Amino acid sequence: MIATFVGAACPLTFAAAAVVLPVLIHRNNRRTPMPEQPQPDQVAGRYGSAGRVPAEAHADNPAALDQWILTAPEWHPIWDQYVIGLISLADLPNTPPPFRQRPGVTHELVVFALNPEHGPYEAATFNSRPLAGVVLTPVNVVEQFTCTDDQARDLVRLCATACVNGVLTPETGDAPDRYRAVWRHSIQQTLNHLLDPHHGRAN
Repeated sequence: MIATFVGAACPLTFAAAAVVLPVLIHRNNRRTPMPEQPQPDQVAGRYGSAGRVPAEAHADNPAALDQWILTAPEWHPIWDQYVIGLISLADLPNTPPPFRQRPGVTHELVVFALNPEHGPYEAATFNSRPLAGVVLTPVNVVEQFTCTDDQARDLVRLCATACVNGVLTPETGDAPDRYRAVWRHSIQQTLNHLLDPHHGRAN
């Protein structure tokens, strides 16, 4: 089962065939952790493809933790590329304090449409130009949440995978509140799974 546009209660984790979370198996009545497999930096599906921007491309910005470039022509007749970004909300030296929607949040996920006049965009070279000059405003999606950096990166990858498989839409169109609510619900359900994969059951 997967989360859908109407907000089913299952997390995005189950929408992505490529995701491999640490799992536990029975062996001689003992549970043994399976080794983690590396996660892909490229994903593709029926509705498009997505590539991760190399980490070194935004190494000079400690608040920028992850970025994915999404190419999805199904969602809008004029533009077909989006950036999904992950921002740390930690207090960083020599940096203005971040805006936190509520106490305790640690990360922010944003989705922007990209200006087609300056495209097409490639993940490998995306950070070679100022971000403010290529994104279309207002922002399509912005969500803040609480987790570790690694869990947040997993979440962003799962969101990118969900978009290319039609589970989430990066375009909010003429019903932004509805689509943002779906993102919010799906993000929270996915984080619940990442934070507690056994859902309260004993390991």
